[in-house]
Amino acid sequence: MKSITVLKTVTLSLLIFGLATPVGAQHCTVKQGDSMWRIAKRYHVNFHHLKGLNNHFKDHDVIYPNDKVELPNGSEGHSTNENSQTDNIEHGNSEAEQTETSQALEILKLVNVERKKQGLKELILSHNLNGIATEKAKDMKNKNYFSHESPTYGSPFEMLQQFGVHYSYAGENIAAGQKTAKQVMTDWLNSSGHRANILNKDYTELGVGYVEGGSYGAYWVQLFIKP
Repeated sequence: MKSITVLKTVTLSLLIFGLATPVGAQHCTVKQGDSMWRIAKRYHVNFHHLKGLNNHFKDHDVIYPNDKVELPNGSEGHSTNENSQTDNIEHGNSEAEQTETSQALEILKLVNVERKKQGLKELILSHNLNGIATEKAKDMKNKNYFSHESPTYGSPFEMLQQFGVHYSYAGENIAAGQKTAKQVMTDWLNSSGHRANILNKDYTELGVGYVEGGSYGAYWVQLFIKP
């Protein structure tokens, strides 16, 4: 049965290892708002491959403006003109991306309020996980489904693996139809499975995806991991 507000949850403990072969000598300079995932998307480079080229970063989620990110040689990276065309979208200048970012920050704030009440450590917002969660939300909207199992990426755990995310624990919350971050958090917290993810003591990082449109009007995704 469908309604305006729909919720699902899944939790699973997995350990996934990925391999990448470093090659290439080109590089790009990190700009404000960049993440490794966004750079991979902008240059049409496999995210897993890009991380393998940049093992000099202790944490691929932590990169700063003016850092140098190695890129593959040849056709995998695109031209300067193409880069210029995408910069306005990739660096948060679009209204849609600004909305997504504000929703992610609001969800993080509400999650950490609840965790603090339980004496739990606050979660850190991961730009890479935000990107993956947003891709999942877009996938649900564009392909008109509501499920943890994506026809494009498979399970949440398979999707994390495809994007090169290493973790020991992972979980996903999804929702559709809620108009505000506060509303979706209230619904998640009133559901035992979703609440268990939000208050799981093992998780350390959070990614939030939010897109408007589609048959439900809005799609929400939370991705939790412990590296």
